[in-house]
Amino acid sequence: MGPTSDNGLAGRVAIITGAGGGLGRHYALFLASQGVKVIVNDYGGSLDGVKGTSARAEAVVNEIKAAGGEATANGSDISQQSEVKEVVAQAVEVYGRVDILVNNAGTSGQMSSHDAVNVESFRRTWEIACLGTVLLISAVWPIMEKQGYGRIVNTSSDSIYGFGGGGDGGYASSKGAVYALTRDLGRFSTKHGIKINGVLPSAVSRMSDLSPIIKDITHKYFKTEEVATFVGALASEHCPVSGELFSAGGGRAARTTLATFPGYNSSTVEGYLEHFDEVMGDAGDCFIPKDTLDQVSYAIKHATGTDVGKIEMDSAI
Repeated sequence: MGPTSDNGLAGRVAIITGAGGGLGRHYALFLASQGVKVIVNDYGGSLDGVKGTSARAEAVVNEIKAAGGEATANGSDISQQSEVKEVVAQAVEVYGRVDILVNNAGTSGQMSSHDAVNVESFRRTWEIACLGTVLLISAVWPIMEKQGYGRIVNTSSDSIYGFGGGGDGGYASSKGAVYALTRDLGRFSTKHGIKINGVLPSAVSRMSDLSPIIKDITHKYFKTEEVATFVGALASEHCPVSGELFSAGGGRAARTTLATFPGYNSSTVEGYLEHFDEVMGDAGDCFIPKDTLDQVSYAIKHATGTDVGKIEMDSAI
């Protein structure tokens, strides 16, 4: 097993969470096939977030080794800070460094009604998807900063666009948090040689199979292994961007982002209501901010008519 080209992956060390099955398994198999040494993290949990064993992680490690690659199993719960530190310490102990982190672990939780929220399930969904992502980034950051090099790939979801199916919104909101986290940290991290990006994957998985409609779509159009190649691109030394998120699936990758519109100025409720079409905006007038301050500058221009230009973090308006 080894790389077929100079794609900036060979010889690197990766931690991949939730890698005992589904997307994570394919990420681990693909990166290992490119010469990456992999820590396969999976605590064998249920979709409700109940911890199991490391058997699934060990099975993937055996697959990688059988193909000639290098991998080590880890069964830590990535929502627990002490166990997160153990994952990172294991990577350093076994392979000497950490170059790549793929935050893939997630749980669907037990969907509850919006008028009777299952608090424990909601909290657990957030603990794994959002808190786990934050804890792992925090744990690998000092290592990557010292190296002057790192690649981090987070996992958001198309659910942030809104299914409109009701429920407590736990899963979609946790993935929205990951989206915002990636945008925010990814704009800061490059000064340390670290690039942070994210994927909104469309693929066959245990979670997608929960919905008969989504299951039918993913099995027909979105094979699980087709996302791994693009994750490899984001994990590569040659990845050109940071703080970006991408729809990935079916052999396709495409940037996805937040946008805004010129809007409408009014001093009255009636004024806004009468001109709500302008508040909503037309697709032809869509503006894509590069970052928060770019959005602020745009808002000032259209609210007051004053063009303040590019706002720097340490500048005064």
